[in-house]
Amino acid sequence: MKVINVNNLTAKFNQQNKPLIAIWGFFDGWHLGHQALLQAMLKKAKKYHYQSLVISFDVKPQSILLKKTLPILLSNQDKISFLANKPVDYYCQIKFSQEFAANSAQDFIKWLLDNNVAAVVVNPNLHFGHKGQGSLKTLQESQLKVFLSQDLFDQKHQKISSTYIKNLIENKAIAHANTLLGEKYTLTGVVVDGIKEGRTLGFPTANLKLTDNYVIPGIATYITTTEVDGRWYQSMTLVINRNNQPLVESYILNFNQNIYGKTIKVQFLDYLRDNISFSSKTNLIAQINQDLKNTITYFQKHKIS
Repeated sequence: MKVINVNNLTAKFNQQNKPLIAIWGFFDGWHLGHQALLQAMLKKAKKYHYQSLVISFDVKPQSILLKKTLPILLSNQDKISFLANKPVDYYCQIKFSQEFAANSAQDFIKWLLDNNVAAVVVNPNLHFGHKGQGSLKTLQESQLKVFLSQDLFDQKHQKISSTYIKNLIENKAIAHANTLLGEKYTLTGVVVDGIKEGRTLGFPTANLKLTDNYVIPGIATYITTTEVDGRWYQSMTLVINRNNQPLVESYILNFNQNIYGKTIKVQFLDYLRDNISFSSKTNLIAQINQDLKNTITYFQKHKIS
């Protein structure tokens, strides 16, 4: 897969000039809805002998339009990595800006055609171009061949979307969010010094300084796995609020290494319990030991080593 970075709609990236079929979007999380769109494109690419193109943006467009930093489910690098074993020919990442947002739907279509994009796969309710003025009808009136992919819904009849999944994660419904993502929700961060409260209790934790503006799970304790130096370990992870900032810290089971300064990943598997206050250090330690037993039982039940 060739990765291309584009700053504006004058860029030419299809040097081979072979006909392409494209999908576009921010693809935050690459959830099941996104994956359905991707698979629809790959199926049409194979049938009609197109090369495949995924178009995305370096930042969430709403964060530029609203001039507000918005949390994400997946970093740009992880979005690209998700496609590594997929038969995608091109990944085009557009630098989104106020100037780019001023491009009309017709400008965008012209850019696609100039790069020999012959077909697109879209959801029927899409909007694109300046102020979302472009629609399915706009595409159908162009020279592009248009294929449709339908939205997906979960068992609660909710449309699978990045916004819905973010709400699930923030409300501690990690297992359901993972089902809709098709993957375990993961945070990446660098291990930094904390106040070492866990160490004084006999449960040293790895405190994460997150590498991106991730969606943080709701304040609670979770069953997780933690990756250190390419190896995954069973863990419990605490999300707390300290000085009005969420803090993520993981206790890694059967682990005794100095990992300060290392970049690690934490996969959230399931909610364990809400965080509560304790009247004594003894009671807190007793609760942590019970959490540890429940976590070990979870891994045994789900046969996760």
